[in-house]
Amino acid sequence: MSEKKYIVVTGGVVSGIGKGITAATVGLILKSSGLSIDVIKFDPYLNIDPGTMSPFEHGEVYVLDDGSETDLDLGHYERFLETNLTGISSVTAGKVYNTILEQEREGMFLGKNVQLIPNVTNYIKTCFSKDFESDIRLIEIGGSTGDMEGDIFLESFRQFRLENPANVFHIHLGYIPYLACSGEYKSKPMQSSLRELLRSGLQPDMVILRSEATNTRPLDQSIIDKIALFSNLTPDSVISLPDMGSIYEVPMYVLKTTLLGNLEVFFGRSFVSKLPDFYDKYKPVSVLKDEIIIGLVTKYTKLADAYLSVFESCKIAGVEQGLRVKVVMIDSDSETLEKDIDSVQGIIVPGGFGKRGMEGKIKAIKYIRENNIPFLGICLGLQMAVVEYARNVCGLDVYSSEMFDNEEEKAGKQCIVDFIPGQENIKKKGGTMRLGSYKCYIQGNNTQSTLAYRLYEVNETLERHRHRLEVQNAFVPILELNGMKITGKYYFESPVGNDKYLVEIVELDTSVHPYFIAIQSHPEFLSRPSKAHPLFKGLVEAATQRVG
Repeated sequence: MSEKKYIVVTGGVVSGIGKGITAATVGLILKSSGLSIDVIKFDPYLNIDPGTMSPFEHGEVYVLDDGSETDLDLGHYERFLETNLTGISSVTAGKVYNTILEQEREGMFLGKNVQLIPNVTNYIKTCFSKDFESDIRLIEIGGSTGDMEGDIFLESFRQFRLENPANVFHIHLGYIPYLACSGEYKSKPMQSSLRELLRSGLQPDMVILRSEATNTRPLDQSIIDKIALFSNLTPDSVISLPDMGSIYEVPMYVLKTTLLGNLEVFFGRSFVSKLPDFYDKYKPVSVLKDEIIIGLVTKYTKLADAYLSVFESCKIAGVEQGLRVKVVMIDSDSETLEKDIDSVQGIIVPGGFGKRGMEGKIKAIKYIRENNIPFLGICLGLQMAVVEYARNVCGLDVYSSEMFDNEEEKAGKQCIVDFIPGQENIKKKGGTMRLGSYKCYIQGNNTQSTLAYRLYEVNETLERHRHRLEVQNAFVPILELNGMKITGKYYFESPVGNDKYLVEIVELDTSVHPYFIAIQSHPEFLSRPSKAHPLFKGLVEAATQRVG
């Protein structure tokens, strides 16, 4: 392509309607047409990143290879586009203002007033085009049109588009609510969003209408016509995007709309867009009859987005095996915990922070271990599996250091899970954990196999991490003496003859448990629609055996 092109996605009415999935879908369609794509997500909150936010506030924190803690939409981009992104793809208002203030302290503004316009807007515009080497850059502006904190990003976009009129395609995504009491869709909120957008000086090239439309309750053409009128567009530039059974059905649906035709007009060329072959597996995902249920034992049960990548990884592993996987939340503090566990075919204990719910997770893991229920522990899940085994099999009175509110409570206790070397005296919480991609050396071979080796089929892999606590190596000998295998390690130096390592994977021999494995990293961040992560694939396979 002779000139770089930008596709910018904004949203209106409410947040969380799928701007990220929509942008990722557009990127997938263009990538499958032979174009190279990269992505930037702009978030208007003042946090530097979401790393210190509660999952109740923001959903999961998605971690990239380079250790960047980002919005969960980066996960959609990586999964849809089959790529690994970097921190350049995540820009927050906090990062923007922090950079501007640091520049001011360094005297970079030559004594002038530092203002939103032009200083902040100019910096945001540089982020739009920074390190742009692909054919197309997808830009998602988070939040909803009309949000006060997002105004500066829309103003920066307005200026940027004026400077690049032929190279920017703007898609505005909004929600059309359905009122069951009157049995009709209401377009007024979307009309208001469009008026607000136009007042900002932004004219979209396309509008996408999200809704709960079904075959029995479709979004009426009159709604589309009305929105087209209010957005200064023809009806062909307004498309309906209803809820789908799976987010991986969205690209196939969108290809049947006028989206591609509108993009062809913008690019001045035709596209032959064929989705990768593995997307054929996702066509029947919403109607698959064979179903297994995986339980997620956690304390964040009110917001599924807190574990979005875990949910997606389970579904991907199921589709790869021709199954529909349903993931249910199990409260670790529930009085019916054991009964809840018995109702599913496999269990995941995922990552998390804070002492609340830890004893419930330990109780759950004990029941899982003793009743041969397929189990995958992730991050905190590994740590609690080690605590449970040390207590109930090795006979040790041990804890995780995170089970105590202060040093006085911790004093005199055996902490089998404690700080990684170098993490003990860190006071700042944001961006200071062990973050990003690290090597994991897996024990085993074809003659002396381990569960980890059979799953990965390699002796070295890269996994993404987000933690500051770790199993303490002094306890490893007694764990192994009592049957818990340490089959994955990260070595600070050479893995040959070196005892300076971190525990990465623990497991029980398949002769005593059908599937019991836990990993210190977050494998859910590496699942892709074309290839399920080995640990999730193994869990689903083991769960199907329990069904049988």
